[in-house]
Amino acid sequence: MTKTKQAGKTGAAKKASKGGAGKAESLEGIYFAIESLLREHAPPFRTDLQYKTGTKKALHLAVPRPVVIPGAYGGKPVDLMLASVILQKGFVGFYMMCIYMDEGMKKKLPPRLAKALKGKSCFQIKEWDEGLKHDVAAALEMGRKFYRERGWV
Repeated sequence: MTKTKQAGKTGAAKKASKGGAGKAESLEGIYFAIESLLREHAPPFRTDLQYKTGTKKALHLAVPRPVVIPGAYGGKPVDLMLASVILQKGFVGFYMMCIYMDEGMKKKLPPRLAKALKGKSCFQIKEWDEGLKHDVAAALEMGRKFYRERGWV
């Protein structure tokens, strides 16, 4: 395609002609796969909480009722997240709060999922397959057990 024909296209059409649309579609597919895994835990967890994520697609999985965490939030009950998924620009963010709360949990993560951990509780997921699906499901179950042991679920 010549530059003059390319210049007349919209931004989305330019990305599609360069192959960018395929990546966006695959990220959206990853987002919905992880969202489906999160929804398997509701109930008892809630998915009705809304947090500011701009216009990004997001789902947050929270404990059934606000809890008091000793030594945190001044003793005030809070809606505690188990996990979230947010469709970001270049990856799907999968967030696990129990990993932030207990450093030892990182050592229990499946190696491939642990490799995707960027920061304290954010996994940057860019590719998806059955193995990673199993790893995310195992991490969610590990988090669910962690919360159950504390009486939050």
